[in-house]
Amino acid sequence: MMLNETEDFVEAMEQFVKAELRASMEPADYNNEAIEIIDARNHLFRNVGRQTTDEELNIYAIRDLCCVDEATMETIPNRMKFKAIAKGYFG
Repeated sequence: MMLNETEDFVEAMEQFVKAELRASMEPADYNNEAIEIIDARNHLFRNVGRQTTDEELNIYAIRDLCCVDEATMETIPNRMKFKAIAKGYFG
């Protein structure tokens, strides 16, 4: 059960970050906006505007949630980071 919750969370967070990147129309490197995890189990996220990462408040800068894909050299959502965040919620 935990693995499914973790994978579901990672998928949902990846889709949310991708949507935020598309909406901002800025490269991830220049994106200064952040998202807040409101409810991890129900995959509720929201954009909280220009902020830096504050893990204590469940706020993550979008650029901190991305990494460079070595094959394409594009900045993409970092699924490994999402899995690390999920561990805090699902163990």
